Amino acid sequence: MTSTILYGGLLIGATAVIQSTVLRFTEIAGVAPDLVLIIVVFIANKNGTMTGQLVGFFGGMVLDLMGLAPLGFHALIYTLIGALVGLTRGKMFVDPIFLPVVLALAGQVLKSVCALVISAVFALESVHSHIFSTRFLVEIIYTGLLGPVVFALLGMTRRLQPDRRRGEII
Repeated sequence: MTSTILYGGLLIGATAVIQSTVLRFTEIAGVAPDLVLIIVVFIANKNGTMTGQLVGFFGGMVLDLMGLAPLGFHALIYTLIGALVGLTRGKMFVDPIFLPVVLALAGQVLKSVCALVISAVFALESVHSHIFSTRFLVEIIYTGLLGPVVFALLGMTRRLQPDRRRGEII
């Protein structure tokens, strides 16, 4: 579990840097892909709630430190996503296309709803949720299309999978 958290944290840190710099050139209608979200969803689904929370918190903190949102904003959102998706561990068969799309879309919707609620509760004017806009639709489609691709690439790594020899799988 600790090696998964370590490698997942390193992967998410590198992905957050790439996402906020290089992937800005791949924007469609002003929306860049949220690879950190998809990686958190993958790790949480494969390793469970605790690992999902920790990796989600780390990914959210990296995004908070690199962005303009208040410190802890993304950390809270990604921790919740990691915890909720972690509940699906061992309860679903992960086929190569359908479930990655569903999990990525669920994570994206949950991220937007949490951002809307947090910004409303704390009256954050600097953080705008775009849940009722065309940008949200583009984000949903982008995330849904990238979900299976990222899941397939991450599925090839053994470092992000639970170790069956140590009884880490249900």
